[in-house]
Amino acid sequence: MGGVKKESLILGKKDFVGGNMNESESEIDSGSESDMEEIPTSEPSKKAIYNREGILDKLEDIKWPENINWLHKLTIDHDPETEIDVNDDIVRELAFYTQALEGTREAYAKIQSLGIPFFRPPDYYAEMVKTDIHMLKVKGKLLDQKKKIEEAEERKKARESKKMAKEVQALKLKERAKQKKEDIESVKKWRKQRQQSGFPASGGGGGDLGLDLDGGGGFEGSKKRRPAVAPGDRSGGSKRGGLSKQREKRNSKFGYGGRKGMKKQNTAETTDDLRSFNKGGDSSSRKRKSR
Repeated sequence: MGGVKKESLILGKKDFVGGNMNESESEIDSGSESDMEEIPTSEPSKKAIYNREGILDKLEDIKWPENINWLHKLTIDHDPETEIDVNDDIVRELAFYTQALEGTREAYAKIQSLGIPFFRPPDYYAEMVKTDIHMLKVKGKLLDQKKKIEEAEERKKARESKKMAKEVQALKLKERAKQKKEDIESVKKWRKQRQQSGFPASGGGGGDLGLDLDGGGGFEGSKKRRPAVAPGDRSGGSKRGGLSKQREKRNSKFGYGGRKGMKKQNTAETTDDLRSFNKGGDSSSRKRKSR
């Protein structure tokens, strides 16, 4: 049950007629905080006055006239089909929602039947309360948020695609290894069956081809040189009959290549040999002077 305050307001007939509330207000203001404590009561206060005639008089003053048009008041009466438990919050709120929805539908149908326009016209222009600068700032913030959301989604998609690509790659490698193992096992089985059937393991007849199927060694190229091919010849001896005439001509003119820097280096024998040294001059020097 609710409670009433110790210093309760007493509404008398004078209050409805036009009297003031100065006395009661002064009593509340003069009272201390301890006097304003709530005291629970099971019955209304004996000092409270229920003036039915005064309330009905005020109702007659403020109510709509009976001959007024419905368009001026726009009121809809709604009667609930079942009794509603006001103490249940969910049921009470649902009743409010149902009442508003049904009233809106009934008013919409009634206004349409009267032919009264109530939608906003398409050429209606309402000036904005906020300035364009403020709206541009709001728009910029909204675009920023949208861009961040899109970037986050793209990063998420990239991570997912990268993870998926790794899984697909690992699955392919596993399948390749499995296929390789199956191929080797099938070849071994086929070779074993041929040996059991009496085919020779090596030699003619298409037996064992000498392939290392276990992966011990690979194919190795022959290191033997072809006959009549020079060691530095990169052509592989494709030209028959030795060197070409042009190559022979260049060899006779410039030599056969190789290291040439050590040919002019002095040795002990060339240092001790003084035969070419002539103090008085030789015939070559005389010829140079005569020229």
